[in-house]
Amino acid sequence: MKDVASSPPIFTPAGRRFSGSDRRAPLRDGLWRSGEYGPGQTAGRFYPIACVALEVTQRCNLDCSLCYLSDRAEMTYDPPLSVLFARLAAIHSHYGPGVSVQLTGGDPTLRKVEDLEALCRETRRLGMRSCLMTNGIRASRAFLARLAAAGLDDVAFHVDMTQDRKGFESEEALNTVRKAYIRRARGLGLRILFNTTVFEDNFDELPQLARFLRDQPEVGFVSFQMQADTGRGVIRERPARITQASVMRAVEEGYETPLHFDTAAVGHSRCNRYASVIGGKGRAVSLLSNRALVHQVIDVLEQVDRSQDGHLDIRDSVRRLVRRKPVLALRAGLHLLACAMRLGTGLLRGPVRRQSVFIHNFMAADALDEDRCASCVFMVATSNGPLSMCAHNAQRDIHLAMPDRVDSPMGTHWWNAAVRGLSDRPSLPGLDDPDEAPLKRLKGQLRVARKGAK
Repeated sequence: MKDVASSPPIFTPAGRRFSGSDRRAPLRDGLWRSGEYGPGQTAGRFYPIACVALEVTQRCNLDCSLCYLSDRAEMTYDPPLSVLFARLAAIHSHYGPGVSVQLTGGDPTLRKVEDLEALCRETRRLGMRSCLMTNGIRASRAFLARLAAAGLDDVAFHVDMTQDRKGFESEEALNTVRKAYIRRARGLGLRILFNTTVFEDNFDELPQLARFLRDQPEVGFVSFQMQADTGRGVIRERPARITQASVMRAVEEGYETPLHFDTAAVGHSRCNRYASVIGGKGRAVSLLSNRALVHQVIDVLEQVDRSQDGHLDIRDSVRRLVRRKPVLALRAGLHLLACAMRLGTGLLRGPVRRQSVFIHNFMAADALDEDRCASCVFMVATSNGPLSMCAHNAQRDIHLAMPDRVDSPMGTHWWNAAVRGLSDRPSLPGLDDPDEAPLKRLKGQLRVARKGAK
């Protein structure tokens, strides 16, 4: 991979404040220009963004072989709460209430739980949703209970073979870990998500893993993230057999039913594929099987959506749909009933719940596509506003070391991830020389190279 960290920025953040009148317009325009704003598109139509990552630390207690961080990420200091609060305000300025804020890193559980509680409370105060993105190692039940009490909405556990967890030689073996994490979060009022990186060593297990996740009634969202050369990982180019099409086939094999990934869109079709199922123990049925009906509902919901400046209020819009288009609402209700009836004995085996299924196709750092970055629904909060996640990962060191202004009643201060604490003036962007850093602060390829040199 070429040295993208030293090349000029290709994409710039959106700024600390949103200056327009329609928060959905930037995403909608990007999708329109790239030919992705079709009748099934939900992004830019019902919400201005899907989620924004707020990186609260670069530290991690794992060193994944496909990590999206840079090799020098842990040569930095954690941002103070004042910086993170300012970034939350910037997220709210751009996307308004309802947006999902991912508390991520690194692994955010390496921060003090009091810090995360404060971020959950502030996110809730601004009317946004919070999601803890973690490998789960330090996310005990007591830890999660404290965050849930502070306003945390979701917890997303990332578990897969790229993490090289000792004693686990397959995804099937890792299901023990997944079950333990579900037990930790059960009954806390949190929506439970699971993320899995799809790569050469677990691709053949994908159907079995999908079937396992299908059969967990507590899991509301599953994400399969295709291998991409984005950061410090020691595994590089994606194998030719791992494509959107092959991953969709493998996931459908596991769910034992067509999932109709082409019915509803969440952003660019080359980036994301989305399915929605209703499931009972041992069975799942796609809710998106009637493509024409889904597109009709999307069209009418857009017409009755009054906000136009944030996220769709689904309950209010459904009420308006029933009043304005009762026949269409009846057809939609009958479709949902038919889906439930197709579960058959699955209705009797346990709770029936809805589950979202995502396939994410992140771009390699040296192969960014302008249309896809302009249509991005997954952003990262930077010192100068949100930026496409793939663009951010491609030039992570540049954005990580950019001075961040913090305004308060005490005056203006500056923070730089390469320098401990706040200062009265901005320091020059840049990270320390990795050759002078201790081994424990190096990860990925730099760590491998340092060990090899010895």
